[in-house]
Amino acid sequence: MKQPLLAGFRDPHQLANMPAEAPIAVALSGGADSVALLSLLRGKRGLCAVHVHHGIRGAEADRDAAFCEALAKKFDIPFHLLKTDVPAMARQTGESLETAARTARYAAITAWMREQGILLLATAHHADDQLETILQHLLRGSGTRGLCGIPACRALEEGLFVVRPLLSVPKAALLRYLKEQDLAFVTDSTNEEICCQRNFLRLRVLPLLAELQPNAPLLAARCAEALAGDEAYLDGLAVEFLAKEGTEPRVEALLALPQPILVRVMRHLLPEPPSAQHLAAICNLMRSSRPHASLSLPPKTVLRKSNGKLRIEQKQKKQSNNDILLLCQDETQIKEAAALVILGGVGKTTNDALKAHYKYATKLSLRKDAVKGEIRLCRRMAGDVILSGGMHKAVRRLACLKHLPPEARARMPLLFDDDGILAIPFGPVRDGANKKTDLEVFVYFN
Repeated sequence: MKQPLLAGFRDPHQLANMPAEAPIAVALSGGADSVALLSLLRGKRGLCAVHVHHGIRGAEADRDAAFCEALAKKFDIPFHLLKTDVPAMARQTGESLETAARTARYAAITAWMREQGILLLATAHHADDQLETILQHLLRGSGTRGLCGIPACRALEEGLFVVRPLLSVPKAALLRYLKEQDLAFVTDSTNEEICCQRNFLRLRVLPLLAELQPNAPLLAARCAEALAGDEAYLDGLAVEFLAKEGTEPRVEALLALPQPILVRVMRHLLPEPPSAQHLAAICNLMRSSRPHASLSLPPKTVLRKSNGKLRIEQKQKKQSNNDILLLCQDETQIKEAAALVILGGVGKTTNDALKAHYKYATKLSLRKDAVKGEIRLCRRMAGDVILSGGMHKAVRRLACLKHLPPEARARMPLLFDDDGILAIPFGPVRDGANKKTDLEVFVYFN
């Protein structure tokens, strides 16, 4: 069923550079924006709707879930309901309900997409959302990357993407569309409460901006798109530099870089983006006349200048013998973590009998000759990072692990060797050890 076009609406598959037949899910909240998006995408092959019940807002949340299911049925679109316990997650992590809800929502949807083989998620962020985001980043003193606002397309994890087809569509245009199509929607009562910075901007600041410039959301979306192009170009130059220099670049080459490129190179090299203060300290380290010098940075990172090169190292926390086990036999039992790790041959799968005794089971494929020393097992520690996709990524921030409860993530055994973290269950394998694999490790834990 072909739907009427809406000015500024962009095809989600084109945004992700994917074929039109790639399966796609719409994140359906039941609000005006997501209802409009689902309606606009009707007729797409492989389309379905997914709704996350966060375990907050009581009867209102139940109403939203029921509304979304009825709307999907009306449109003859498959519907999936996912449930999370956001209040429990917020208590465990110390995050606000808003932050915990966003984390839980994307974690639940990403895990579900992986299970269902769905590659693309479409969300209904629009031009007004973009303006709010840019203002938030402006108030934080962000640079170009922050002022790009919400990206039109970004990776959730390897092979899975989220796209925003409505970023150039103002909220007012979406409401007019819904009225023309005679489509109802639900309203989240918390959106009308000035309980956070975003709501303050939406309820107080944007109306004032509209008096000054009615097209402010469209102009902000245009500005964000232009800045995103600039950012992509500058980041590409940083990637090209590292492709030539490697992960231990020459200090001389680094100092010759323009400051905007140097900042982006450091973002790729370090597990956490450096602040302006940290970047100044890094430059002082490189300009120092001492041939050998080091600098400590969070989280537990050490930069070493030696033999004209800059090397990034991770501080290793001392552990007791009980925290480290050598994986030097076919089967290793970890009683403290209620876990079992087995070395297996290529092509084997997880054991169904063992899966009945353990809540979580996964397989990691490695390359033997990429392992430095012995494979060991340990539990996750603060500051742990893994080299993945050319960047050092903080283990605690990996989106692919968010579907695991915090207590399970804390117990889960990680594989590491003399070069640091080697592989993470349900997560990535370190760069260099993830290609032409000839060793498989099966991890079971509760």
